[in-house]
Amino acid sequence: MSLPARVVSNALKVLVVTASWTLVFVLSYISTYLLIGDLTALGKLSGDYAFWPDFAGNALVGIVGGLAGGSLLVLRVNAGYKHTTFVSGIVHSVVLFFVVFVGLAVVLLFSMAFILETMRAGLGAGLRSGWDNLVFNLYTPSFLATTVIFGAIVSGTQFMLQVNDKFGPGVLWKLMTGKYYHPRDEERVFMFLDLRSSTEIAEKIGHKRFFELLRELFQDITPPVIDSFGDIYQYVGDEVVITWPAERAFRDRNCIECFFRIERVMAAKRPDYVERFGIAPEFKAGVHVGEATVGEIGVVKKDIVFSGDVLNTTSRIQEECNRHKVKLLASSDLLRRMALEPAFGSVPIGEIRLRGKAELLSLSAVSRASLPSLPA
Repeated sequence: MSLPARVVSNALKVLVVTASWTLVFVLSYISTYLLIGDLTALGKLSGDYAFWPDFAGNALVGIVGGLAGGSLLVLRVNAGYKHTTFVSGIVHSVVLFFVVFVGLAVVLLFSMAFILETMRAGLGAGLRSGWDNLVFNLYTPSFLATTVIFGAIVSGTQFMLQVNDKFGPGVLWKLMTGKYYHPRDEERVFMFLDLRSSTEIAEKIGHKRFFELLRELFQDITPPVIDSFGDIYQYVGDEVVITWPAERAFRDRNCIECFFRIERVMAAKRPDYVERFGIAPEFKAGVHVGEATVGEIGVVKKDIVFSGDVLNTTSRIQEECNRHKVKLLASSDLLRRMALEPAFGSVPIGEIRLRGKAELLSLSAVSRASLPSLPA
């Protein structure tokens, strides 16, 4: 069984942070080493400066610091600021860094000198030595420079983590590498996920409250989508378009499991939605597979865009949910590509002529006998 998608995604983020921090430390050291070499050649400095010991030390600091700091930023800091503004997440992470960094520096600078001198000359000498070492180092230009540099690295990392979340997992990397600069055809699975009775809900609670409801809903459905290895392609009003490469969609029935993971989250949070908004939100969805053309589009605002008949067809499939009073409709073409577990039920609806389509399409309603409870 494959690892949970969020575990894989977070592990990759930590590895990227570690590699980036290590590269920064190594390049900074190389720059300093070359500068010392130039000053030595000019006669400004004298002596030998071995390259490899400090190179290895800086690489080790980058790896250990990247693993520790990257894990903290990815798993705790960035995750904790998903419901705040873009700037506040960066500011809070930098403030937290300065507090932790200065706090650790104070403790370590004092304790190292204190312990050594106490062992050698007693408690009184240890206290004086610890204090003198702390004051001396805190007032050196190198300490201030190190603090600022580390702060810049942390803020830059947090900025990139938030930008990655804003674009969607993996999208920023695809734009940077130009993967879809030239349009290409891919076999894709699409899910059009729509809020039931959205018009009535908006009239009942008002448009501003309805917007707050949508924002809360879209935040709550994101973890199930990620857990299903899906990509959120678009938000269109009260509708969410989710997509998978075909192979990833069929593996472990991700494209079907995604809907029922969302159902499970909605069931768990139903009391909260009823209390806050006076409604118990439900979704309906259509799922289909087909060829789509994907490529970059735009100049000022670049984006990766899909086009093709598969999107129109999936949208029409979702529209049939109300007519047949079902929550999830899937094309038979898609269901034939994967084996459903006994826990799933598939009821053929028959061949239907979708709105705007000339040919008939065979559809099936998919259900699940029971929804497993959320882990504690």
